[in-house]
Amino acid sequence: ALLRNMNHYFVDRRCQSDENANVKPESKGMAGLVKGLKALIGNVEMAPYTVVVERGGFEERLYSASKWVCTTTTGLEKEELVPPMFRKLFNYISGKNKLNIRMDMTSPVSTFIEPGSGPTSNSTFTMAFFIPQEHQAAPPGPGPDLFIEDRNEMRVLTRRFGGYASDEIIAKEAKELAEIIQASGEENVDFTNYYVVTYDPPFKIIGRRNEVWFVKRTNDNQTSI
Repeated sequence: ALLRNMNHYFVDRRCQSDENANVKPESKGMAGLVKGLKALIGNVEMAPYTVVVERGGFEERLYSASKWVCTTTTGLEKEELVPPMFRKLFNYISGKNKLNIRMDMTSPVSTFIEPGSGPTSNSTFTMAFFIPQEHQAAPPGPGPDLFIEDRNEMRVLTRRFGGYASDEIIAKEAKELAEIIQASGEENVDFTNYYVVTYDPPFKIIGRRNEVWFVKRTNDNQTSI
């Protein structure tokens, strides 16, 4: 059902009116259709960043301060919690916000993970969508179970991996990345919490992009939400 809603959202955006655009309706429709099709394969606006330095096996990036819409829940595994969290955020950009504004899908979808104290303890998961640049200054207010995060400028250490980010793959990738970072002698890195980041819609099969982010501590950023 969620995939059907996503498909309807992306393709139906060609029908949105743009009172400020001085173009013919058929031109707007075609432009909207092309934009929707690009979104279906993951070609959307991305949260901007700068690669500070590339090291052996990972890179350091600088993300500027920005706003993200978020939802938080707790549980033992990420996989079973993704659909309801994603649906809440997707409904927000689909117009279920206080201004009834529909917004373009963006990339990546980030999930901040605060692991529980033991294997049978619940972890806290905060999933977030990057607010499009045109709404960064004043994003529409969210409904229940959502909030707008003013994310500080932050430096992350990361590397890419493909496929689908299952809980097992995430655990393996986070462990390997942490070991590579530690072996490099990098200091002031928070390994207790981390982000899992995905860039592609679920129906994209080939060339998927995922990442684990470990945050480098500075005086200006925090790892927690």
